[in-house]
Amino acid sequence: MKKIFLSVAILTLLAVAVTAQTPRPTGGAPASGAAQPAGGTGAEGKIAIINSSAFDGEIGELRIKLEALAAELDPKRKEIETKQAEFTTIKNDIQTKGGTVTAQVRDGWVEKATDLEKTIKRMAEDYEAMAQKRVGEATQPVYAKISDALNKYASSKGIAVVIDGVVAQQQRFLLWAMPTTDITSDFIKEYNAKNPVPASAAPAKK
Repeated sequence: MKKIFLSVAILTLLAVAVTAQTPRPTGGAPASGAAQPAGGTGAEGKIAIINSSAFDGEIGELRIKLEALAAELDPKRKEIETKQAEFTTIKNDIQTKGGTVTAQVRDGWVEKATDLEKTIKRMAEDYEAMAQKRVGEATQPVYAKISDALNKYASSKGIAVVIDGVVAQQQRFLLWAMPTTDITSDFIKEYNAKNPVPASAAPAKK
């Protein structure tokens, strides 16, 4: 029997593809017209930490955008999962029944599995590109509002520097910070109060 090598690529799909690709607020210095601490140059003040990864689930305005986007993308995700299940079934047949059928039948399975593998790879790439594009379109306006709100929040609290704790820890330049420097909950609470969403779409309280 002709020996055919099948390259098996099991593609991992994002359960909610949009979340991993969500952009983060750009931050930056307060606008020139923003209030500064009295008698200061703007360089004085406190250093605060914020956990930007909490925004997706706890800022109501952003959360409903991401949930709507997940629902929009779900049919395409399920279509790919169906193709993946079909591919897995054929792959298992080749491995477990390949020696019990004719070479012609086995070669037909291998050809079909190879075609499916290419189709799945193409569909997954298209899906990822579409998801990334839609994430930017759906969430960037909200993140622009969050960034502006954070600038105003920091200025009003006399905070000179806000560090994104997620990025800081990933880059290993933030080793430790006092819990009192974390403004995440307070900022999110203030943002949600100023930008309310329908009660049914509001984040669940922890």
